[in-house]
Amino acid sequence: MRRLRGWWLLVIAATASAVVSLLASSMPALVGSLLVGAVSGGAAVLTVRAERAIDRNAATRPQLYTGERRKPPLVRDIEDPLSIGVHLAPPLTGPDGTIDRCPPYTRRDRSDDLERALAVSRFVLVVGESTAGKSRAAYEAMRACLPDHTFIRPVGKPDLPQALDLARRRSKSVIWLDDLDLYLGVDGLMAEMISPLIAAPDRHCVVLATMRSHERARYSPRASSGLSDSDRQAHRLAGAVLKQALEIRIERLWSPDERRAAADVDDHRIRQALEHGEQYGVSQYLAAGPQLFQEWLDAQGSWPEGRPRGAALVSAAVDVRRAGVQRPVPLSLLRELHEGYLRPGVRPESWEQALDWATQPLHSTSSLLVPAEDEQYVAFDYLADALDEAQGLTGVPGQTWEAVVSFVTASDVVEVGWSAYFRNRTDIAERALHQAFDAGLLEAALDFSHMMSSAGRDEDVVSCLEQALARASESGAPPEEVIELRRQVAWWVGARYHASGDPARALDLARAAVEESERLLGAEHAQTLACRLTLARQVGAVGRTEEALALAEELVEVGTRVHGADSGIVHGGRFEVAVWTRWGGNPRRAVELWQELAADKVAIGDGEIADSLDNIEATLEEIGDPRLDADAVAWLDELGERGLQEGTLDGWGAMALFTNLAWWVGGRMDGAGDHERAREIAEWALEVGRSVFGAGDAHVLAGEVILAHQLGRLGDPEAAVRRCARVAEDVARIYGETHLLTGFARSVVSRWSPRDSAG
Repeated sequence: MRRLRGWWLLVIAATASAVVSLLASSMPALVGSLLVGAVSGGAAVLTVRAERAIDRNAATRPQLYTGERRKPPLVRDIEDPLSIGVHLAPPLTGPDGTIDRCPPYTRRDRSDDLERALAVSRFVLVVGESTAGKSRAAYEAMRACLPDHTFIRPVGKPDLPQALDLARRRSKSVIWLDDLDLYLGVDGLMAEMISPLIAAPDRHCVVLATMRSHERARYSPRASSGLSDSDRQAHRLAGAVLKQALEIRIERLWSPDERRAAADVDDHRIRQALEHGEQYGVSQYLAAGPQLFQEWLDAQGSWPEGRPRGAALVSAAVDVRRAGVQRPVPLSLLRELHEGYLRPGVRPESWEQALDWATQPLHSTSSLLVPAEDEQYVAFDYLADALDEAQGLTGVPGQTWEAVVSFVTASDVVEVGWSAYFRNRTDIAERALHQAFDAGLLEAALDFSHMMSSAGRDEDVVSCLEQALARASESGAPPEEVIELRRQVAWWVGARYHASGDPARALDLARAAVEESERLLGAEHAQTLACRLTLARQVGAVGRTEEALALAEELVEVGTRVHGADSGIVHGGRFEVAVWTRWGGNPRRAVELWQELAADKVAIGDGEIADSLDNIEATLEEIGDPRLDADAVAWLDELGERGLQEGTLDGWGAMALFTNLAWWVGGRMDGAGDHERAREIAEWALEVGRSVFGAGDAHVLAGEVILAHQLGRLGDPEAAVRRCARVAEDVARIYGETHLLTGFARSVVSRWSPRDSAG
């Protein structure tokens, strides 16, 4: 019985620092260290695929931030950090009656690093959780290092050209991009827009940006890679921008040194925050995030003690954000939705009282519902993050999904689709993508192919891609888009990995894609090499193994020379070399090649190692040498330890390695192993996974299957069958009967079900 291949492609990188650190303290050494390593630098949740939408009314507002003189000011003239996006804190009335709404700044542990970064880099990105203090730290460093620079802040994505043009006309400038994700993606900031500017020797232009950890994780190497599917243009564009940045991470929880420094500040707001800072973080508490979250939760009871209608209104707004709409939405939509959140049996307040309560700032800081222009509102960003950490990535009601999909524009509905996909609502995701596709967004076909990669929907995917290709060809779409669609059609017609498609037709399609890409883009263009990678796969699929191996080896040589040894196309080529080395009759060498590839990826912080680990396991299972199996477990241990020691094992890599470790330690499906240790690892994985991902996540459900199998190996087949049968039903309900994970779960049920003695 072969283990499920590649199911973790559905997994999102979601880790919660406080929860994981607590659990890791009593786990086996390697397991605990893996979890802590996975969350170093702050929790990160890969939320959704498309760039966050911004206010659509940009044309009616000033395009750039201006100071009191109505022109872009110098940095030294910006004395109020609140004016450029720093969160409000509780007001403090001074002896002269003046109101101070911004506490004195306490230098963070990374303040020196941030200032050094501004001295040596032209693009600095400050990353951290919501209300961790990113914007304040960036503001203070900017004031200290760049006081004579012109401060340029585009209000939204459409204002970027004006901002960049102004920077070109200034000898010294800072382009301030608070919440960088608002400016990324299609029609947004691109690498070629800023590269000449920040490299110009005749001027000093610095891009200073901030980004929430949740959003930064969306553009991880795994999420943005264009090699395996190459189906997310927004991620590719954003990834090229982010590669230029020097990143500084600000932790949400303050360190002992930071707390001691804050304790010396004569400000009762900071003293109060320090009392709660071990749980929430000082900056977080000052911004009223935890207090607002608790006030929302406490408002569920009947009026007048509670604010049930107000709480329902906030719940609707929070779930609209969790459904993928980050911009303000009309109050009419929230009013319609909030009825579904009212708890039965409670006596609600009036609508006017509910809205007044929801928009009332707490201690004159933030409010639960933040008003925008034209009677539009958005939930305070902390609330959505906190709710996800509290209950995992599930729980958006069906009526909210339906209303959001019906409301949003064609471009926004793609983001809603990805949000639904990551929250285990593949039905909503599919509907959203079809809606985008019908509206003319052909890239939605590529998103659909990614979502359906493990769902057994090959025919549906091919049909969707072929329709997109026909439309793209007829409409004169950019050649890169047409070529990518053609390549994807070839890949799927060949049934990708499963040898169940039409490899002969796929070979013709792949060859045509290569020829077109060479003619339009050049023989050494990255997209041409990606087409050649697909061609190598289809050549091998028709039985020409040696030719496929030669094509892959040639691709690696060209890719290394043109794009660098650590480029994605070279990694893809090396993977393909291992594939055809295996099928060419040298499986042991193939295992070595996959191990070398995984180790090299970990060394550079690229966590996309799951496919290599998976193929190592499959190949060794076919070889059947217990000594090689033992060596593989030792190698996994060593790879994880080295990655953690060097700080290069990211969340994606840790999850893949951790899951493989549990499976291998337990002897895989039928081999001998340390089942007690495997059970322990799997149980800890599930406890963490449920608290972060939610019980319906594919990663958690697969962990349930692994745990069930270990229970069977430990002598309790009835418990194994009960647990795994329940999981199989959950997977079939969420992902469908044809999904690979469904088959994996049912195979374990079959493995531990009583055999008919007569059969």
